[in-house]
Amino acid sequence: MNGGIVVDIIIILLALLFAINGHRQGFIVGALTFAGFFGGALLGVRLAPVIVELSQEPLARVILALATVFGLALFGQWLASALGLRLRRRIKRRGVRRLDEAGGTLVSILAVLLVAWMVAAPLASSGLPGVSAAVRNSAIVGAVDETMPDPVRGIYEALRDSVNTNGFPDVFAGLDPSDIQPVDPPDPELAASAVVQAAQVSVLKVSGDAPQCDRHIEGSSFVFDHELVMTNAHVVAGTETVSVATEDGQLEARVIVYDPQRDLAVLWVPGLTAPPLPLTDSPAESGENTIVLGYPQGGPYTATPSRIREERNVTGPNIYNSADVTREVYSLRARVISGNSGGPLLSESGEVYGVIFAAAVDDDETGYALTMAEAYPVMDQGRATTAAVSTQGCS
Repeated sequence: MNGGIVVDIIIILLALLFAINGHRQGFIVGALTFAGFFGGALLGVRLAPVIVELSQEPLARVILALATVFGLALFGQWLASALGLRLRRRIKRRGVRRLDEAGGTLVSILAVLLVAWMVAAPLASSGLPGVSAAVRNSAIVGAVDETMPDPVRGIYEALRDSVNTNGFPDVFAGLDPSDIQPVDPPDPELAASAVVQAAQVSVLKVSGDAPQCDRHIEGSSFVFDHELVMTNAHVVAGTETVSVATEDGQLEARVIVYDPQRDLAVLWVPGLTAPPLPLTDSPAESGENTIVLGYPQGGPYTATPSRIREERNVTGPNIYNSADVTREVYSLRARVISGNSGGPLLSESGEVYGVIFAAAVDDDETGYALTMAEAYPVMDQGRATTAAVSTQGCS
């Protein structure tokens, strides 16, 4: 059975149970209980991003986040419920009692829907593909998410970001499931091709320090012109020092273009002798074999076979979740993980088709690359300057 259907069935059963309880406790108790629960949850949302830093394990972070939010929510509910019971005892007239009971039923159902959405917000970005897919495929959660006003949705962005451990920014807005075009598995022999060996000297590991968020970052990049390297903006976000690992050793790099909308950045690396990778204007075709190059999880140079699912325009948040942006991307059948960010997507002949920047949170065989239509304007900016620019804040 589809995971989304299971989630919907659970929500419906909970709504029925709470409706019965809400009829019994009435509107006054229900409304105050709801207010106490929601108020406690809001406090929990503020505290959860701090609490989850106690662990880097995806499951542990989810448990810590939910325990913080719902522990405080239940405490607020208990306090408000006690007050509501005292007030309800003062209602004596039967007609008013019936209205109170009907209102209690409605409030309880609404409370279940809100709680379901509150749980879904962190789970949808949990880095646990099976759980994330089930939540994102829930029709009820999706409908509630669409009705949520932006200020309320914004409250949960920090919580979602703190639970998200896959190392990538969100590609899509909201809790919609990833739209995945089926294609055949990629050719595993590509990982050992001559193209992979030839490109290694030009695919560089990026390292940086971001003191403002007490973070050391690592990602991937590639040479596209003399002493010029492209990576993702989220890889160098908030950094004060950046360097790249080359065959000649570690070289200092300067961020000269920083585009948090596209999620691209250009580094100038004085003294870099690695040759640029060949670029192409030709778009990749659906079903075409490609290769993801980079340093997943900060490890050694790795080639991951991939296949183009489709090219599409995608609207989603920028790396700071401060505005929506539409970008042209390739959806890939590939295992793209943290550390691949900023690496090149190569054709079988060794030309750069795009820049790896994200992975689906609900499918571990789907990754995303920005097309060259997105990369070329940023590359041109890099060719025109060597001046350092701000990397703003951590993403």
